[in-house]
Amino acid sequence: MEKPGRRVIAILMLMVMVLAVPEGAFAYSSGKTGSSSTGCGGGSCHGSTNTVTPTLSTGIPSSGYTPGTVYSLTMGGTGGVSGSNGGFNLDATSGTFSNAGTNAQIVSGEATHSNSNSRSWTVDWTAPASGSGDVTFLLAVNFANGQNGASGDSWGTDSWTVSEFTSSTPSLPFNQPGSQRDSVFTHSVFELNSGSPTIVLDNGTRVTFSTGTGGGLPVYTNDDVVSLAGNCALLDNYTLRCTGPNNYGQLGLGSFSVSNGTVDFGSHQPAAISNGNNHNCAILTDGSVNCWGRNNLGQLGDGTNSNRNAPVSVNLGTNTTALAISAGTDFTCAITNSGAVKCWGFNGYGNLGDGTTNDSNTPVEVSHLTGMRAVAISTPGYSVCALFENGSIYCWGQTYTVSALNGPVTNGSVQIDIPTGRTVEAIDGISSHICAILDNGSINCWGVNTYGQWGDGTCSSVIASSGCTGENSNTPVYTSLSSGRTAIAISAGTDSTCAILDDYSVQCWGRQSGEFDGTTDDLLVPHTMNFTSGAQIAYSDQDMDGDGVVNILDTHMAGDEDGDGVSGADDPYPNNPTRWMDCDPGYWGRLSCSPAEPGHYATTGDLYHRPCIVGTYQPSSGYDLCYESSAGNYVSGVQATSQTLCSSGMFQEQVGQASCVNSAAGNYSNQNFGDAGSYNSSAFNISANSALYNGTIQSSGDFQDMYVMNVPRDSGVSVGLTSPSGADFDLAIYNESLNLLNSSYTTAYDETSTNNTNFSSDSKLYILVSPWNGTGQYQLQVWLFSTVDGSVVGDPNMNIEVEIGVTEYQCTPGNYQPNTGQSSCIDASPGHFVNTTGSTTQSPCTPGNFQSAPGQTYCIQATPGHYVDIYAAPDQTAASPGHYVNTTGATGQEACAVGTYQPGIAQTACLDADAGHFVNTTGSASQTECYYGTYQPNTGQASCIEASAGYYVSITAAINQTACQIGGYQPSTGQFSCLPADPGHYVNTIAATSQTPCDFGSFQPLFGSDRCNTADPGHYVPNTGSANQTACDLGTFQPNSGASACIDSPPGHFVNTSAATSPTPCSSGTYNPSLGSSSVDDCMDSDPGYAVPDPGSSYQTPCTPGHYQPASGQTSCLEADAGYFVSSSGAYSQTPCSPGTYTANTSQSACTQASPGHYVGAPGSTYQEACSIGTYNSQSGSISASDCLPADAGSYVPMAGAANQIPCAEGTYQPSIGQSSCILADPGHYVPGTNYQTQIECQLGSFQQYSGSSSCTLAEPGNYVDSIASDTQKQCPPTTYNPASGSDDRDDCIDVDSGHYASEWGTPEQIECTLGTYQPNSAQSTCLEADPGYFVSSPASTSQSACPAGTYNPSQSSGTAADCMPADPGYFVDKQASPAQTACSPGTYQDSPGQLSCNDASPGNYVSSEGQSEQTPAPLDSFVTGSASTGYEDCPENHITLQEGAISRDDCYLDTDGDRIQDASDPDDDNDGVNDGMDMCPLGLMGWSSSIGSDFDGDGCKDTEEDADDDNDGFPDDNDALPLNQAEWADSDMDGIGDNADTDDDNDGLSDSDEDAVGTDPKDSDTDDDGFNDGIDTFPLNPTEWADSDGDGYGDNEDAFPNDSSKYLEEDIFAKYGLVIALAVGMLVMGLGGWMVMRRRGDSESTPASEQTQSVLIPKDEAPVEEPSIAPAPQFEPEMDTNQFLEELESDLQRPNPPPDAKLNEQGQLVWIDDSGTVYAQNPDGSVLTFDVSTGSWVPLE
Repeated sequence: MEKPGRRVIAILMLMVMVLAVPEGAFAYSSGKTGSSSTGCGGGSCHGSTNTVTPTLSTGIPSSGYTPGTVYSLTMGGTGGVSGSNGGFNLDATSGTFSNAGTNAQIVSGEATHSNSNSRSWTVDWTAPASGSGDVTFLLAVNFANGQNGASGDSWGTDSWTVSEFTSSTPSLPFNQPGSQRDSVFTHSVFELNSGSPTIVLDNGTRVTFSTGTGGGLPVYTNDDVVSLAGNCALLDNYTLRCTGPNNYGQLGLGSFSVSNGTVDFGSHQPAAISNGNNHNCAILTDGSVNCWGRNNLGQLGDGTNSNRNAPVSVNLGTNTTALAISAGTDFTCAITNSGAVKCWGFNGYGNLGDGTTNDSNTPVEVSHLTGMRAVAISTPGYSVCALFENGSIYCWGQTYTVSALNGPVTNGSVQIDIPTGRTVEAIDGISSHICAILDNGSINCWGVNTYGQWGDGTCSSVIASSGCTGENSNTPVYTSLSSGRTAIAISAGTDSTCAILDDYSVQCWGRQSGEFDGTTDDLLVPHTMNFTSGAQIAYSDQDMDGDGVVNILDTHMAGDEDGDGVSGADDPYPNNPTRWMDCDPGYWGRLSCSPAEPGHYATTGDLYHRPCIVGTYQPSSGYDLCYESSAGNYVSGVQATSQTLCSSGMFQEQVGQASCVNSAAGNYSNQNFGDAGSYNSSAFNISANSALYNGTIQSSGDFQDMYVMNVPRDSGVSVGLTSPSGADFDLAIYNESLNLLNSSYTTAYDETSTNNTNFSSDSKLYILVSPWNGTGQYQLQVWLFSTVDGSVVGDPNMNIEVEIGVTEYQCTPGNYQPNTGQSSCIDASPGHFVNTTGSTTQSPCTPGNFQSAPGQTYCIQATPGHYVDIYAAPDQTAASPGHYVNTTGATGQEACAVGTYQPGIAQTACLDADAGHFVNTTGSASQTECYYGTYQPNTGQASCIEASAGYYVSITAAINQTACQIGGYQPSTGQFSCLPADPGHYVNTIAATSQTPCDFGSFQPLFGSDRCNTADPGHYVPNTGSANQTACDLGTFQPNSGASACIDSPPGHFVNTSAATSPTPCSSGTYNPSLGSSSVDDCMDSDPGYAVPDPGSSYQTPCTPGHYQPASGQTSCLEADAGYFVSSSGAYSQTPCSPGTYTANTSQSACTQASPGHYVGAPGSTYQEACSIGTYNSQSGSISASDCLPADAGSYVPMAGAANQIPCAEGTYQPSIGQSSCILADPGHYVPGTNYQTQIECQLGSFQQYSGSSSCTLAEPGNYVDSIASDTQKQCPPTTYNPASGSDDRDDCIDVDSGHYASEWGTPEQIECTLGTYQPNSAQSTCLEADPGYFVSSPASTSQSACPAGTYNPSQSSGTAADCMPADPGYFVDKQASPAQTACSPGTYQDSPGQLSCNDASPGNYVSSEGQSEQTPAPLDSFVTGSASTGYEDCPENHITLQEGAISRDDCYLDTDGDRIQDASDPDDDNDGVNDGMDMCPLGLMGWSSSIGSDFDGDGCKDTEEDADDDNDGFPDDNDALPLNQAEWADSDMDGIGDNADTDDDNDGLSDSDEDAVGTDPKDSDTDDDGFNDGIDTFPLNPTEWADSDGDGYGDNEDAFPNDSSKYLEEDIFAKYGLVIALAVGMLVMGLGGWMVMRRRGDSESTPASEQTQSVLIPKDEAPVEEPSIAPAPQFEPEMDTNQFLEELESDLQRPNPPPDAKLNEQGQLVWIDDSGTVYAQNPDGSVLTFDVSTGSWVPLE
């Protein structure tokens, strides 16, 4: 079908689809009045039927309006055509309208629309004066389809009548801060038990007062409380939180040990709560009663006496429910729906009211015998007081009907003597006194008054010193309230009382601990508390129907079977006293309705909003459904306020999903691209709710987008399509069978609907967007509405990116993706390609092919000059030098043939050898040059050619032979040079083989010339072969070279010299017409009227027009003067200009006429005169000033010399003639055209602030002009705006709506409060910032939203719910609207974000500091007992725990060795590596391990500190020479080898067996102790001898001839001195032997092995001290006598000797240091060395 035809059909379908509306009321977008009675004001209607049902919300109570009261009205409608455009008209028979809201206005006393941009409007109505009676509201509503015409709109009318409230105003101001306690009608927000009163503010904050000296100050605790009862609090989410002692289970948490938590009531919620002494009771939302806690006396009423830690049900009887409940001291009472009172529990004082004192664990009905319905109840002490329906009070129990425990019952009840004429409105009491508020707002109290709890200034006490003289009494007394004040709430505590007064102050009296006035004094009269927030105290409806009667006294009218004050016809819960209303969809609550918070929804009758489930979300408040997450999005958690776009690499084709799906391998998905399918099989899913979907037609290839919605039954859909700018998209919708339902083909905006089709069951609807032309982003506005009531489902303004993240897309050719969950595809790598879609791999290029670029779909064949010999080549290989490739797709290269070469790479062919070169091998990369005298003109040659005759080759690599140049020749071949031409000859050709003689006109005197010399200018040569030239004659000349003759002088010239090269020209002013002149006299002067300007002229030139010349012989003509002219050639004079003409310049051939606007009055003039300013002249050639005319009125001449007058332009005028300018129009005036003589005033609604304007300006939006000829507009003041132009009255300035502001003067449009701000009031200049703990997530908001519990927001002006930050791990937020998070206290932690409380550290764990996100297990070797611990205890010393997190001291185990194995399980208690069964020291030293180095014998005893026998050989280490050798214990020679293994025990050089053979001691190295080891001692058993030099068997000492073996005695000597010598030697030997024995014995003492290793080192530059050899026996010289011998012996005895502690080294030397620090060493031969510290060397001791 052609495009125009399609659109015509679409328009017809839309006309059929919609219904008619009243034209008179709503064809006018700016409002219409006088139509509300019929809906057809103005006499015509938009259609024949009305389909809109108008709605009017007045806020006027059912009891009627209060005269003079201002009520806020809201107008709207349901049904009708879909869309957002509409209008209304509201009229009332009485009262006045004011403060019209957005899009509304008040005209002629009626309210109507100010534009067609809304379908909901507000206006205030002030009720008329008293006595006006009934008022009827008439409302007409029109819903327009937005197409600027009447056709297709829908309308409707309705009326409402309200009555005037005529009841008397009650004396008590109801619905004020405070409430009744324990009633289903209200919450308890003012409570006094003992100590400080607790007050609940309207934001859930709890207020208490500090105690002690200086107390009485308010303490604010942020919370979410709506009702209090002892340790329990009903929160704003209708859960009951209890905290405190729980020994009887009184917290109801299912445990006797848990100290805080939420009570579980199953499917119900608490409506009213009451606390007793150790038990609690609640009325649930079905009217039933649950109790929990202590039950020893049956106070729980469940038929048992067992304590209960969770709620149990109380059986009140068949069809019996509770209206009020009061838990007292070990008993409980409730008022039932019939008005009866039932009690249970302790009854020792007859407090159950059944006429006995017997306890009962089930409810018994009270026999109070009043015959009336009880409406309120209180249980002070062991008594009960009830308020009855007539305002009277009756009590029973202790002091009323029973005076002693288990005493006789005297009556059913006792009436309290309320003052005459007064009734009671409220009662309260929990202990020994009770107080009541009377109907005049006064307070009466009675009972015990020990501490002044009556507040009348008295007190009672049996203690005389107390100063109290009063007596307790059950007769009420008045409390002394402040003068003129009345009470609106009362709370009677244990020994004190508090009240809220009508000025919202709080007063308290009675016993205190400083919480009232900072002292501990009893207060006998009311004290005003330090509290200024009384107006913020929470309250619930104390008079819900507003009739002036409190709820408790306003029940059981006709039809009110359940006693909740609402008759059955109006009560959706006729048998449940706790429920009497249902909140509208999107709202929840029992006493009042609150909007469901974002992330929640509420259906009709919900008591609390419900969280959105996984896969759904709700961004706004007040909705009755959650939106399914759109395709391409997901919602993974509950209570979601937004959906999350699938992350890159993931997608989701379905709606309402909790997660996204990874894109498959070979596919991708990201957040930047999406394209809805083109057919129903690939249509994208959209959620079944209203929204604004953004889609895109990507390109011309994207020829349509299709979407599918699962439409619920009884629903309809309207769809609007906004095409992108410059494009035209079309819209169509189809049913599940793909039958066309509707379509639209307009240009910019298309709209379709299901044509009121009622989907009787769930069905699919397909939406098709197809481009007619253009591309770009479009908006698809979808409205889903109920066909039952016309309500719109969802938020039509919610933006959703409809094509993003919905599906995966295959990788295109050139790309692949091997992995899942990817946001893009991978380009094929260089050397690879991908030629299919959706590929998961890439393919390598085969040999002969390559691909250097990524992302390609094919490989490239190797180009000529290249080859590829591998797979997956990213590039081709260039052919190497000497090779080539001349095909494509080559896999190898070819070598160059003989005669060719190739120096380059990547070549497709080899090069022929260049000319001048040759190549004689194959595969050559270079060519060879030709030699001198040879050349090669051709390529590809193998040899060179000799130069021809006439040629030569002077270089190598010549490509050709060189021809002999001009001037030379060569008759031979093969030469490298040419011969020069002879003199008189020349060679003027190349390659000459001979020379040529000079020609005519030339000569040449030189050799080797390539040419002959031409004759010079002025000369000529008439013969050939000439060597000379000839000069030209007079009258001739020759300007050229090489001439054979001369030229005659031309006309205008002469030649008067010979050899002339040129003629001489005649001078300027002369001329010559003849040839061959030889004299200057031949030149003639020019005539008059002529001139000769140039020399050499053959003629004279006439003067041109404008010039003349009166003289002869002149070179130029004269210019005609200014004012003159010359009209012909050859003139010899000039002519003056006539009048009316002039010439301003010289050289003129004619004069110029005076131009228009000018005149010339004299001859010979050089200029024209201009007409003066203000005059003009349109003629040419004027000769007089009289020809200039004055300008007309309305025109002007601004300058002299004007040819015409100028009409005054727009914005100017001129009333006079002859003027040089026009006058600017004054401010406030204008001139609309040209040639005006006057200006015009601006009219009302317009102004002109500037001069010279051609029009007036309409008052701009935001302004008005209310006077004529105004030069300014007046600005609308702040708080108002004006969207219209041309306003002429202040009344056109409209007050801004709530949610908007206007802060400036002259505001044209009201400004929406931005995100993060709100404004609840209209006519405001600013918006309010969202408080910390709140946010405002939509513009134009009239309220702020509280951050939910578990989140906080420290910032002001938050514009999104995302600013509500989940409490961090380690922190909690336990209430809504929190500006900060609270750190978990030490001993508690929180491991999850967004939590309402912290967790106690469990046994075995601790939390040492605040704000912790995890508990810390008790470290090893420590323990934590109990929960909520802030630290740990260490195990006793040497005790360990087997793991972290030990929970008691019993988890500590002994571990002696610290190896972390308890001794009971440790096979090696001291951890020395030796098991206890083999360990000789099982509990010995710690910190070491048995090894060969530390425990040689492996007995478990440490050698250095514990083991006395390290080698376990039976010899203690102190007596063991080798303590680490089990086979040795003695080492006589200290050589480190035990005697058992040592073959030479004394290390004397003799084996033990040899010594045994000779009789020496094998363990003594010097058996005879003569100082010489047995090994070198020739006489080892003779202490006097040790050497025998001559070997004669006699020692040298006794041998007189030690070197002569033939003899050994000298007779004379022995004869002479024998006796003396013998005696001396004997004495010496004895003394010396004794000394040596002692020394050697000392030397035999054990020396540590470590000290036997240091040898004495002899420096290399010193003469070494050799090991001593056996010294020969001393020679007794003849001169030596006995004295000398004795002196030498004495000297030997005085030498230093080794001390007992001298150290023996491995060389057998003894080393020691004496007391002076001198170091000595004794050699085995007895010689001694000393260490010289000055030289650093050892020297022999002299």
